Amino acid sequence: MKKILVIEDDPIIIRYIAEFLKEEGFDVYTAEDGVQGIQVAIDIIPDLIICDISMPKKDGYEVCKTLQSIPSTCTVPFIFLTAKAHIDDLRLGMQTGADDYLTKPFEFSELIRSINLRLEKHERFVKQSDERFFALIDNPMIGVYIYQENKFIYSNSMITEILGYSKDELKHFSFEDLVCKKEDEELVKIIRCIKGIHGFVHTDVEMYKKNQSITAVEIFGTKIKFKGRNCLMGNMLVVNSKRRELPESKYSKNIKLSRDETLTLQLICKGLTSIEISEKLLISAKAIEARRAKLLLKTDSKNTADLVMFAIRNRFIEL
Repeated sequence: MKKILVIEDDPIIIRYIAEFLKEEGFDVYTAEDGVQGIQVAIDIIPDLIICDISMPKKDGYEVCKTLQSIPSTCTVPFIFLTAKAHIDDLRLGMQTGADDYLTKPFEFSELIRSINLRLEKHERFVKQSDERFFALIDNPMIGVYIYQENKFIYSNSMITEILGYSKDELKHFSFEDLVCKKEDEELVKIIRCIKGIHGFVHTDVEMYKKNQSITAVEIFGTKIKFKGRNCLMGNMLVVNSKRRELPESKYSKNIKLSRDETLTLQLICKGLTSIEISEKLLISAKAIEARRAKLLLKTDSKNTADLVMFAIRNRFIEL
């Protein structure tokens, strides 16, 4: 069920909109002013926001601008409601980041049409972003996984090679299923990290492969948020006679980034190209390439995949 947040200071309008959307099958949340609306949006991460412009405490423009600056809410579709119909108001709304603009009074059929259109467009964007993100973190030399709700929701080709299972098969397995029982103490370390008791885990375990043979692997993992829920993201390496070490230290350095560097890093992690980032930040693609090069040097990253792992492990992004 899609979550829709309605931010509107008129109690009659907000009640009618909420009742209509509930009848249409949406999970509806409401807020009576801009400040409350921002807090609710951060708490629930809605699928779409409907917001009045003229409100106390913070108007709709301020709400939209604030939520656009927060990684977890910056891509949520935003529809403005207003009694203003002047072209300058429309332009300001779109410049702020709104996806649509409905003038009061409006027909509910018009509202639902706009909602469905924005949700469909956003779903396509999310799918494309996921594909870009997974392409960024897929390293052919290192196993990469995302573990959520006791299953591997993502595993790259190296992990399938290590364990012998396909990506779809691994979605039905937990660490408890695959780690040998004699490694219980090491398994506890992984579980504690998943539960948030520890922020990072690094351990060696023996795991069962699909052919029932046993392989020794080195596990790295960091607790992050993926699509608003806690998960463990990390790497898996085969332990052999000449032990390969993941450069853990470079990922966990206390490196300070400027606001511009942080914003650029966050957009890189969304899979945007330099041209797409330049269009979003209104600066040249050449300047973005310079920032990217500086970020690689500053974080001691060899490529974009390294840069993404640095951002995740140091909490620069929330997935």
